[in-house]
Amino acid sequence: MTRSLSPIIRTRRWHRLLMWVIGLQMVIWAISGSYFALMNIHFIHGDHLVAPPSRPLSAESYRVPFNDLRARYPDATGFSLTRIADQPVIQMTIQGQQRLLDPQTGAPLPPVSESLAKRIGQQAYQGSGTLSAVTLLTDTAPSELSPRHLPTWRLDYDDWGQTSLYISQLSGELVTKRHRYWRWFDQLWYLHILDYDDGEDLNNLLLRTAACLALAGTLSGALLLWFRLRRRS
Repeated sequence: MTRSLSPIIRTRRWHRLLMWVIGLQMVIWAISGSYFALMNIHFIHGDHLVAPPSRPLSAESYRVPFNDLRARYPDATGFSLTRIADQPVIQMTIQGQQRLLDPQTGAPLPPVSESLAKRIGQQAYQGSGTLSAVTLLTDTAPSELSPRHLPTWRLDYDDWGQTSLYISQLSGELVTKRHRYWRWFDQLWYLHILDYDDGEDLNNLLLRTAACLALAGTLSGALLLWFRLRRRS
């Protein structure tokens, strides 16, 4: 007659199996979670790499009447006055995108050129490196840039963080900034939530399955500890 396994042996076997399956992911969670907790989020966002916004503009910086702009561009949903490389411009929002207008006449301005993108980057960049490459991205965005920002100038700097500034060719805005530690954060985030597509699905099946296995492994380990303490008492 076969004797049934004791609860301790069964629990130990289940715990060993569960940890073989989910143990590596639990280590990844510990490493990535520690990185998220220890790193300053403003540092990760690269706030230290760019200058604060320039001083606001006065109404005297442009002469074209607002009513004229509305009549000339009836499909526009918004106008704002800003600076591009110390030059006042009007930013117009039309069909979900930004366009630049001359603040004196309201006429459309050409897309941001490479030389103007360099000037914008020179004024914004606060790091210790020098400009090493300038690339115009028109069709395909890297994973660290949302495709909605295309077309965009990418300015790469040879500093310790391998900084990249992304400047919209249509609006002249600095749409985002990236550096080495943000890229590490991004990769760890994918591993942390087990979403290898766009890193936005916090309720995916793989993550829920891993969480359940990790919980079962933890509970079985706690049960083994309780068995051991009970035998010693």
